[in-house]
Amino acid sequence: TEIQQFGFIKKSNSKGCRPNTGTFEISFLCTVSNGKFMLINRIFGAMQLSTFGLRMVYAINALLITLPLLASNSLVATYYSREGRAGYMKKTKPIYALYPLLTKLFFNVAFSIPTVFITSIIFGVLTNISFGQIILFGFAVLFLHVGHMIYSATLDIMNPQNEQYATTGITIDNPNENKSTILAFILAAAFALITYRLLYESSLGGSLTLGFTKLFGISLIYAACTIYMFIKRIYAYYYEI
Repeated sequence: TEIQQFGFIKKSNSKGCRPNTGTFEISFLCTVSNGKFMLINRIFGAMQLSTFGLRMVYAINALLITLPLLASNSLVATYYSREGRAGYMKKTKPIYALYPLLTKLFFNVAFSIPTVFITSIIFGVLTNISFGQIILFGFAVLFLHVGHMIYSATLDIMNPQNEQYATTGITIDNPNENKSTILAFILAAAFALITYRLLYESSLGGSLTLGFTKLFGISLIYAACTIYMFIKRIYAYYYEI
């Protein structure tokens, strides 16, 4: 009934909308990496760089920003399994499963937004790019992070490890964490290479903004695709099996 559905939403929100281990790991990793990030950029700033060198600095910065951020999503690949056998209850609840599954990701996304944009502002100040370019770059990183987070959550849904957590409380070698971590390295490297390529091409035409806009567009498409697949697989797992 509608009353049952409302009650379950309220309960899911109260449980899901709390900081968790992954949330604090994002903050810790990005705080530590920001210190290294600023040090490296000060070293680059003391050098006389060509256009090629400057674009390489942008690409290295993109790698330094995205790698720790994406790597922290490996914990997201365990969120639902950590519920143990209680996770199976979602199939019997009187509500669309998407709602409680998404609420567990709420704080990760909420904490990511200021973390990403603080880092992007530092990047922009140290590399002398415009405010508009900083915003475009920030959203590009944010959507890449959200896309990988959703992908990691999908791994846990499609290959649940609930029984391991229910019986031992931990899982020594979670394949979902491993896949998420491997993809984090691949995505971060690919993002850095794409950043270099797009900004190099755009600089030849005299407009870095175009390069940052394309970078934002690529990340947005990636995030949209992962969200679409997340919804489709929830429907397949919870309603068709």
